[in-house]
Amino acid sequence: MIGKQRINTLKIKLSLSLLLLIFLSGCASLLPQGSSKELQQQLNQLNNWQARGKLSVVSPDSSHTGYLTWKQQKQAYDLYISGPFGAGASRLQGDQQQASLLIPGWKEPQYASSAEELMLLHTGWNFPVSQIRYWVKGQPIPKSRAKTQFNDNGLLDSLEQHGWTVRYSRYQQQNGYWLPGLIRISGHDFRFTFAIKEWTLYE
Repeated sequence: MIGKQRINTLKIKLSLSLLLLIFLSGCASLLPQGSSKELQQQLNQLNNWQARGKLSVVSPDSSHTGYLTWKQQKQAYDLYISGPFGAGASRLQGDQQQASLLIPGWKEPQYASSAEELMLLHTGWNFPVSQIRYWVKGQPIPKSRAKTQFNDNGLLDSLEQHGWTVRYSRYQQQNGYWLPGLIRISGHDFRFTFAIKEWTLYE
């Protein structure tokens, strides 16, 4: 009788151990695989994407909250911003050669050589669009000096670049890529917070 109890106890312990191993292996698969350098190199391949979520902006004179849908296809960007400028929505589009901005109440969009010039002139925002397209993915601007700090999983925790500080959290896995869910950007008397609700990746 005692022998049977021992056997049953051993079976239970063995079953629990197997369940624990399965659980731990499952948890491991939910963590980033590779070094910080490998994860950063992987992000270089991600050039076509869309990020959608809530955007808040704090400037020296005011604060705004709205919703941002950012679509990036290689060098071309399309930002659809609703909320901050009153009723309706604003749209910022462009590439390396030219940018256009349309704000509610305007009959025609305004054009300039860069998105930064348009945003500063018409909204007062010092909004570094050409830089943020890299920062949104969780990587510094390539071939530009940056101070970076990575977490224990090899994901970018914070960076300092061109007078801006960017902090990351709430990483999520999307189609094999690890992408941030919350981005805080501060610098030049501005603070931007982008809480991303949804990532969509394109080929």
